Amino acid sequence: MTDVHCIVPARIGSSRFPGKPLFKLCGKEMIVRTLERALLADCFGRIVCATDSEQIAEVVSNAGFDFVMTGPAATGSDRVAEAARMLGLDLVVNLQGDEPLVEPSVLADVAQELALHPDCWVTVACPLNPAESTLETVVKVRVEGNLAVDFTRNVAPADAPRWFQHQGIYAYSRVSRDEFASLPQNAVEKERSLEQMRILGRRPIRIVQSPYPSVSVDVPSDAGTVEALIEKEMMNRGSR
Repeated sequence: MTDVHCIVPARIGSSRFPGKPLFKLCGKEMIVRTLERALLADCFGRIVCATDSEQIAEVVSNAGFDFVMTGPAATGSDRVAEAARMLGLDLVVNLQGDEPLVEPSVLADVAQELALHPDCWVTVACPLNPAESTLETVVKVRVEGNLAVDFTRNVAPADAPRWFQHQGIYAYSRVSRDEFASLPQNAVEKERSLEQMRILGRRPIRIVQSPYPSVSVDVPSDAGTVEALIEKEMMNRGSR
C-alpha cells in the first residue's frame, strides 16, 4: 500500500521519561525497535522518524532509517503534521515511538482503514485490563459502533467493561491532519494530556479493534516488562 506512509515522532524531552527514544531494550534503542515494527508491517511507502533531536536522528540514520528534523511541537500529531508537510505526504500513520512491540498486522489494518476512510482519523483500541482502569498511564477509549466517543486516563473499576485500552497509533490524511494542527489546544486536551481531544467531535475517529494488548513504554518502570516480552519473542523466533 505505497500510498500510505508511516511517521514515528520522537522527542528527547519526555517529561515522564527523559531520553526515552534512546533507552536501550535488549541492547537496541527503543526508537529503532519501533521503526523495525513498522517495517515488518510491509505496507508503507515510506517510514520516517520525525524528531527535534540530533542524537535521535543519528541513531535512526545509523540503523538505516530516514529521519526529518522538526521544530518544537505541542504533541506527536503536531510534529507529524510538520514532517508530513515537509515531505509532501498525504495519508500517514503516526506510530508513537514508545510502541516497540506493536503488532505489525495491526499497522497494516490501520493503513487499510485510512485508505478506505481518508476523511476520518483512525486509531486503535484493544482489550482493557480491569486492574488498570485507574492507572493514568494507560489511556482508555469508549467505542460506539466503529467510532471513538471519549478518551480518558482514569475510569471507575465498575465502568471498566464499557471501555477499551487506547493504543498509541493515529492515522490521517493531509486535510484532517492540517485541520488538527491549525486548532489551538483546548482545555480538555490540556487537562487530560490527550491530543485526540482537540479533534474529537469535529471529525470522526474510526476504531480498528485489536485483540493484542498494548504494551508501550510510558515510564521507566515499564521497560522491564517490555524487555521480558522482547526476550521471549526473540527466543520463540530462535526455536523455529
